[in-house]
Amino acid sequence: MVKKDESVQHCELTDRVNIFTKLEAAEIDHLGVDNYRVIVVYQRAIPMIVVTDGQATAAQAVDIELWNPPADDPDRNPDELLTAFVAELVAAADTTRVDE
Repeated sequence: MVKKDESVQHCELTDRVNIFTKLEAAEIDHLGVDNYRVIVVYQRAIPMIVVTDGQATAAQAVDIELWNPPADDPDRNPDELLTAFVAELVAAADTTRVDE
């Protein structure tokens, strides 16, 4: 569950994507929690991908929550970090966002 002051970005995609294979293709470290959640290590931060439409192997929409900022840069703007991560994930998925 995300606290009110935590950063979250919602992302709807034009195509269903396998989050695991796309993260692997982008060489982004990750750990599957279950069919709907994936923990990621991105630029020394820890975001969580929560699938809101589909499953991690065929996701059409996700929420991406920032659990922990980078330890060596805790003041980094969390929205900018999530925006960069979402852009990289969408590029690796070779799809586009519906919600932009």
